[in-house]
Amino acid sequence: MDYEQLKKLMSEQKDEMTAAERLKAYNAGEEVDYNPYTLQAPDPAMADIFGFTTTQFAKDFEVKSEVIRRRRDEFGLDSFNVGLGLKTIGGALGSVLNAPEHGIDYVERHILQDYADFDQLEVTDPYKNPKLAPILESAKKLKDRFPDVSMTTSVAGPLSTAIAVRPVEKVLKDTRKNPEMLHKLLDLTVECSLKWFEAFEKEFGPVGTNFSDPVTCMDVISKKQFDEYSLPYLKKLIDGTKKIMGTAPGAHICGKTSPIWNDLADAGLFSFSIDNCEDLAVAKAAVGDRMRIAGNVPPVDVMKNGTIDEVIASCKECLEKCADNPAGFILNTGCQLPIGTPKANVEAFIYAVRKYGRGARLGRMPRGITEG
Repeated sequence: MDYEQLKKLMSEQKDEMTAAERLKAYNAGEEVDYNPYTLQAPDPAMADIFGFTTTQFAKDFEVKSEVIRRRRDEFGLDSFNVGLGLKTIGGALGSVLNAPEHGIDYVERHILQDYADFDQLEVTDPYKNPKLAPILESAKKLKDRFPDVSMTTSVAGPLSTAIAVRPVEKVLKDTRKNPEMLHKLLDLTVECSLKWFEAFEKEFGPVGTNFSDPVTCMDVISKKQFDEYSLPYLKKLIDGTKKIMGTAPGAHICGKTSPIWNDLADAGLFSFSIDNCEDLAVAKAAVGDRMRIAGNVPPVDVMKNGTIDEVIASCKECLEKCADNPAGFILNTGCQLPIGTPKANVEAFIYAVRKYGRGARLGRMPRGITEG
């Protein structure tokens, strides 16, 4: 269909619940107007859709507020995340970060080239650290501006934080050559993440949390490396988050993750966002009774580069595979929503979840699928 047809069909759809009401009822086992949905790390793409650069979004409070308001009003995303990106703690510990005017930041110089300098690193204080304190202050201002909108926070996973402190090739070499110091570095990353969650809980009370840990995927490390260098620290992060917030976090790990699904469920993860290279139906069969699953519309091939019809078809396929997951299902993109995603494709995503996710209920296939 073309965009004009899509807009006409969307005008005939009516929301009966806010996103917060929908999720609360869904969690309680009640039937909802349609299946809960989100978009993975959408802020850079949303800024682009609304005519702003990523730098404007990051640095200009009014721009950030405008993006949050418009994505709520236009796309129904009535929650926002104020968290730490994959490299933020690395920057807080002293790595030099660089961000293009419109794009994703990167590490220009890692602080920990030599473990002889490790003792100079200290657990970051979110109230005093010059990289973290402004983010915490921004969260306060945004909560004042949007008091009725749910706010969440996030961190990077332990291994992904470690490579923002020390170059990835050295971290991978450490798994064979210097395991003792790598364990110390990973302990430090978790302590810094939990300090952030402690500060957030102190300021705002318990909020939803999540972490992303792309380095933990099986495309980068082996299962043996995961068992020794990732899983113990993921468990420490999950347990610490539960102690601070009262609830377990969700997580996203890019790439191939099927060999570690059972480990993540055993570790107590509440929900897991699965990359589109994995199969939702396989995940449901493996761990769906123990862990909520989110995913996994392809972000580049479909959301950015696909047609309206391809977006709708992909959303329907995801719902058919996993909407009846016993622990629940959130329709999501398979990874971060890319900069350059057309507004029409975001609207097609929402149209599809309203149509095919209609009458969703925890553990059951939506009526939009069963009744056509």
